[in-house]
Amino acid sequence: MDSSLVEKAAALLVAARRENKMIDGFPEDCRPRNLEDAYAIQNRFVDLLGWEVGGWFCACTNKAIQDMLNLQEPYYARLFNDYILPSPAELRAADFPPILLECEFAFRLKDDLPKRQAPYTRSEVAAAVRSVHPSIEVVAGHIKDWPNKGVFSVIADNGTDGALVVGEGVEDWRDLDLVTMAVTLSVNGQTLRRGRGSNVLGDPMAALVWLANARSRDGDGLRAGDIHNTGTATDIYWADRGDHAVVEFEGLGSVTLKIA
Repeated sequence: MDSSLVEKAAALLVAARRENKMIDGFPEDCRPRNLEDAYAIQNRFVDLLGWEVGGWFCACTNKAIQDMLNLQEPYYARLFNDYILPSPAELRAADFPPILLECEFAFRLKDDLPKRQAPYTRSEVAAAVRSVHPSIEVVAGHIKDWPNKGVFSVIADNGTDGALVVGEGVEDWRDLDLVTMAVTLSVNGQTLRRGRGSNVLGDPMAALVWLANARSRDGDGLRAGDIHNTGTATDIYWADRGDHAVVEFEGLGSVTLKIA
């Protein structure tokens, strides 16, 4: 896609984000048709938006999400600093497009994982982790009916990011079995979703390794101090106004969000 069409598509996303509105989709001439187009639009969109980045997330690490978006591998997008919130958090539904909730492991780094030629190993990535946190990702796409508009449009829209609510983490996370860890979403006191860490690319740490290598390949790596979430461990939940959501990560802790 030529740079003028990337600019056109990115400008549409910036206007949607700043005006808190949804667009019907991309015009045919600037609709992303592959990963290269999608990431080019995402990068330019974020540059134009000018918001500070506080981390990255990988998505489509869960088979149900891959099936929904018809994608065979994960993708990545940015987390914006102003939308990384400590638990318990409260968000106004009116400040977002229709949202869905995902129950995710989040990793805060103590060391940089910079760009390099050789792939990072699991042990290298694990050694860079300061703490592991329970989190709720608030997914809020600015394209109408985005699950049916094609995954490349989803990626261009910064992966349909909304916010990340982060629970208190643990630094002695190596004592935990992230793969078998049970994850439970309750909304308004009723348990609605159950899953395990194995739903996240087989192992949440494997998802973080994928992210570190993808960002090493395509960008400038991952930074110490930032937080990175790795895809949902449960099926998604479409949220309603007034919902009070609590996600329990067995042995790790909980995270809470109210949608006002």
